[in-house]
Amino acid sequence: MPFNYDKLPADLLLPRGGKRRRIFLAGKGGVGKTTLASTTALFAAEQGFKTLLVTTDPAAHIGNVFGETVTSVPRQISGSNLWLVRIDPKVAFDAYRNQVLGSLEDQFQDTETVERVSEELNSPCTEEVAVFQEFLDYVLSNEFDVTVFDTAPTGHTVRLLQLSWDYEEELEHKDAFTAETAALNDAQLARMNAAIRTLQDKEETAMLFVTLPESTPIAEMERAIADLERTHIYTQGIVVNQVLPQEAATSRLFGKRLELQMGHINRLTERNTNRTIAVATLQDDEIIGADLLKRFANEMIVTSKETIR
Repeated sequence: MPFNYDKLPADLLLPRGGKRRRIFLAGKGGVGKTTLASTTALFAAEQGFKTLLVTTDPAAHIGNVFGETVTSVPRQISGSNLWLVRIDPKVAFDAYRNQVLGSLEDQFQDTETVERVSEELNSPCTEEVAVFQEFLDYVLSNEFDVTVFDTAPTGHTVRLLQLSWDYEEELEHKDAFTAETAALNDAQLARMNAAIRTLQDKEETAMLFVTLPESTPIAEMERAIADLERTHIYTQGIVVNQVLPQEAATSRLFGKRLELQMGHINRLTERNTNRTIAVATLQDDEIIGADLLKRFANEMIVTSKETIR
């Protein structure tokens, strides 16, 4: 069976044509998104691009990877072009709730209306909208050349990206308190639609999925890719992570395992001829710290003349 250990092309990750680049790493929980996102972000920063690594995963581990404290405010890693930030659902909820109530208090003298809305805002749906609003801030921000998103597990990621359609439908059935409130809703929708257009633009956004060379995560990934395509957000690359190295082929213990893995990769490649399929090998050590991240980047990312700024 042939071995295809293709790398991720750097021109898929770095800005082109004067545009900024948004990179999403999505996939089933436990496939290594955080490691791949951290590697990608550090690689972009090392190429001289001002880079932000954003995590929307409640179980964020990018702080452990870099040995840095990650908060809801972007923080620069000393001596680098890389910033880290975490979207904290509680912080996002409080900020969103205060913003909505502050706007209502400015428009109304009716305390009863403000109290009713305040009660309605205390729901899990509001927290999801609040997180999505902050997510939009980073998608639409022009502060960074490259923004890498270490997203939550697949189902939640798709939910975030599709929320604008649900939100638009909710607003159609919502009674407008005043013309100003209606205008604010229109502004929110316009902002969401701008973000969706950015996500649909392959020149600005790279949607990458991370999977393991196993049936279940591959099947879940392919369902998520199909869900995104229905919203005209197209996946450009797939990284198959934790593949055994080629020397495992001669091992009595691991040879058969590698053969099974390569079978999954070859079938995946046959079904995705329009996408980049890259392979990231299983590492000897846990990838913690800048040195190991850089070494991993050298193994999984291929540079070319197209990556020169």
